[in-house]
Amino acid sequence: MLEETLSQPALAIVKKYLELPFSNKKVNCPYFNNSRHKVRGGFRATVGKGLPEEIVEEAIIESLKQKIDLEKLNDEQIKKFLVDNNLGIDCSALAYYILQEELKFKKNKKIIKQIIFPNTKNPFRKLINHLRPAENVSVQILSHPQNSQLIKLSEIKPGDLLIMNETGLDNKINHILIITKIKYQNNQPQNITYLHSFRWRTDGLYDHGVRKGVIEIIDNSENLLNQKWLENEKENNENETYLHAKMAKKLFIKRLKALF
Repeated sequence: MLEETLSQPALAIVKKYLELPFSNKKVNCPYFNNSRHKVRGGFRATVGKGLPEEIVEEAIIESLKQKIDLEKLNDEQIKKFLVDNNLGIDCSALAYYILQEELKFKKNKKIIKQIIFPNTKNPFRKLINHLRPAENVSVQILSHPQNSQLIKLSEIKPGDLLIMNETGLDNKINHILIITKIKYQNNQPQNITYLHSFRWRTDGLYDHGVRKGVIEIIDNSENLLNQKWLENEKENNENETYLHAKMAKKLFIKRLKALF
């Protein structure tokens, strides 16, 4: 069985989100969505848009303000500290930073020069988008036809995106997963590993964040929902990511046009 992964630079940033670069700690980056918390402005790390190093740096700054010695906290306590201080990453920023490394490595291109912000006519807004791209690249922007193209399941590759538009119980959530690894048999995908930042209803206050899942292809002729989704040792209808895929008004696979 053949295996294909993201580039090593992209995998390196994946690893840092799965294990934030604290010394002698193993803590995955929490999920944080600034739109749900009504946060505006601020540093990237405080609005769910930071790089791993920026999130750790902000945690250290906040710990000094609160006179808390992070070195004395265990992994579970570190995670709680991050969540309590609204430090984490949302799904679109996670995808953005991974795609940034993938595009740089494979095409020697800067992602900000490849992303189009459609219907942005205000000169000030255009400037903000250019100066703060990670903060302004959303699921809608990445999945917009000007930025990405639909892909068939049989054509899926690492770096492709699984888009869930208008999901959730009230159909108000847009979510994105990025493919990190694929195993092929007879040139057909058999096992798809994805990464995302998300919060399940069963996660409670602190168990959410950046994590992996796997889609086992049962039948290549069927759509994504007719495959086996595994995450957190939960399968299909017990897997909340799968349930969100089922609830989505639109579920599709896309590839950044700059990666063709």
